[in-house]
Amino acid sequence: MKKIKKCGKKPTEDNKATFYSDGNDQYIEALLKSFDKNTLNYGQIIKERENGRVVGKTKKIIFGSLYPEDIDTVYIERNNLTMRLDISRLVRKTLCFSKCKNMLDNHLDVFQCYSNLIKPHSALTIKNIGDLKNIIRTPCMAEEITNHIWTWKELLMFKSGHVN
Repeated sequence: MKKIKKCGKKPTEDNKATFYSDGNDQYIEALLKSFDKNTLNYGQIIKERENGRVVGKTKKIIFGSLYPEDIDTVYIERNNLTMRLDISRLVRKTLCFSKCKNMLDNHLDVFQCYSNLIKPHSALTIKNIGDLKNIIRTPCMAEEITNHIWTWKELLMFKSGHVN
């Protein structure tokens, strides 16, 4: 939560940050340590399982103004899958499994930079604007943090405070 607070936009009562999670109540405490409750929307989805299969889902609004049908963890689950596929350190029961937290944190930071600055995402492609066709973008381009797809050299040579 500290990293999210540091890197994200500061939520306000008019522009609340929205979080969804599983039924782990530790998220409530972590959210309230980092953010004012009045600036948050938080909901949980609790999956009921039988023989390892999901047979039902219960959605709970913990605080904020959410609609139960909006509560879902599909995006973060997809992100976790993408990271497990792309980062060998996150694969369970493998020789590459990360045992050192510092090295894992460093690897995740590099992956996040790559994913947000270098790797174009097909879902962010802008189709046909006037004469322009199929403008490919990275998440940082979509958020207008940068105006171009970065190269590895540009990322590795980057000096803090000089984003363009």
